Parts: sequence; structure tokens; C-alpha cells
Amino acid sequence: MPHWLIKAAVQRGISVLPRSHKWNELFQRYVTRSTELTPNRFEERLDFCRSYFEHFAGLRPERARNFTALEVGTGWYPVVPVGLYLCGAAEIWTYDVTPLLNAGRVRRMLAMFDESARGGNLQKHLPGAWPERVARLREVAGNSGGEPPAALLERFKIHARVQDAQHTGLNPGAVDLFVSTSVFQYIPREALVNILAEFRRVGAPGAVMCHYLNLIDQYSYFDHSLSPLNFLKFPDRRWKHFNSPLTWLNRLRISDYRDLFRQAGFAITKEASTLGPAQDLEKIRLAPEFRKYAKEDLLVLTSWIAAQCP
Repeated sequence: MPHWLIKAAVQRGISVLPRSHKWNELFQRYVTRSTELTPNRFEERLDFCRSYFEHFAGLRPERARNFTALEVGTGWYPVVPVGLYLCGAAEIWTYDVTPLLNAGRVRRMLAMFDESARGGNLQKHLPGAWPERVARLREVAGNSGGEPPAALLERFKIHARVQDAQHTGLNPGAVDLFVSTSVFQYIPREALVNILAEFRRVGAPGAVMCHYLNLIDQYSYFDHSLSPLNFLKFPDRRWKHFNSPLTWLNRLRISDYRDLFRQAGFAITKEASTLGPAQDLEKIRLAPEFRKYAKEDLLVLTSWIAAQCP
């Protein structure tokens, strides 16, 4: 049996267990090892934070030193929210429907910020970081004690919410910058419509959003024999049997995201995409659902896309 089918079967089995997110954490920690915060992954997240902040500051320079931010997808390590705090955010909210934070991981992340600052790498990856806030972070990193993860993050004005971002509970006009990093592909289209409508509701005038979209077949990370476009050959009726309930993929293409952003009232300000080889697509017999898309659309593997509301 192909490796990706084994993973699909395992994750489907895990999904029906009580506290499935805990069992999935063990699977990812010891089998796929996707919960490790390696130095490369840490620096990659810093680079995302830098690109989000610099794009925002370019569009809203008057708010760059006193802005508010909202992240969808807290994940295992909230590197981006901490980075935004270092760059001057007055308040940050981060939302995740699954409680993935724990004290050990947050302390590990803070230690990596401390190590990066001591070695001079932090300023290279995040030149907008305020020295006084870096000093504050290093102080907390050295004295975090036994604090729970949410309390640790509150010390950086970061509010971690285990909550659906379709309903943030925030006041209208509360947020200047919205970000997500490799998260939107896991959210159903209907929920994305609601999340973007919520962004519009709580966004301040001229609010900016920046998102990194990963549009590939996630099983290709686990099974290297797969093309990143492999899942485009499955009709919905078949794909639903392979789509993991734990890492469910909506299979939206870049044009779908453009349409969703515009329909929510956001004008796209920047887009930078990476494309796969044309021959990968030529080897696939496309499912009917994907035959309406342009070839250039289907070839997009990842995209950094930003938009702004009036």
C-alpha cells in the first residue's frame, strides 16, 4: 500500500478516538516529526512575520508603531504573534479551534528567540524588532517558571483563544492587521466566507491582511513518490475518503482565494506565487471539479497574498 494511504488510514482512525488532537500530536511528534521547532522552521516563521509587518507598514505607516493584529491558526508555536509584538503591536489576538499550546513548547520557542537575539540572527530576520521589547522577551524567557502558556503569552499582549475565528467576539474596528501562515487550506469554503466577513466587521479603516497559502497535496510531504498536485485527480466523492479529518484540505485554488477576498470587500495589494513544473500537471487526469481552472491556476503550489479594505 502507498505510504500516503497508510497515513490517511491512520489519521482517520485517530480522528474517532476521544481527545483525538492529543493522539494526533503523538503521531506527529514521533512519526512525522512535524511538531519540532527546528532552527530552520523558526527562522522561516520569523521571515513570514517580517514580510507581514513590512507590507502592513508600507500601506499603513501611520499605524506601524501602534497597531493591533489578529492571527488565525495559533498552532504549536506562536512565533508570528511574538514577532509582531517585537515589531510594536499594541495587542494581538491569535485563534485556533484546537488547543495545541503547552508550556514546554512556548518556553522552547521563547528560548529560541533568546538564542537568536544573543547570536544576532533575530535582527537579521526581524529588523523591525524594538530593542526594548527584545530585552523584555529575553527577561521573560529567563524567568518563565511554571506559568501556563496563555499566561506567558499575555505578558507580550498576546491573547490566545481556543475559538473559531468566524466569531471573534471583538468590537468593530479593533484590528489593523490580519495574518495566517499555511492555515486557510484547512478551512472549508463556507467557513472562510464567514471568517473574511468577520475580518471586515472587526477591521479598522484601511485594515490589511496577509496570508501564506499552501495549495499542495499535504500527503506529498509524507510520501515523496507523490506529486504535490496529486489530489487534483480525485473527484470530491472519492477524495472525501482520503481527506484526513485532522488535516482536512479544501483544495481551493489561488483564483478561489482571490474571489473570496474580493467578495469580502478586500482589494488585493500583493501576490507572489510559486508554480510547480508543467509536466507534473500533464501526468494527471484532472477530476471534473478542476477542469474549469486555467493551467497557471492549477500549477500554483504556494502563494503569499495580501489585501486591504477601504
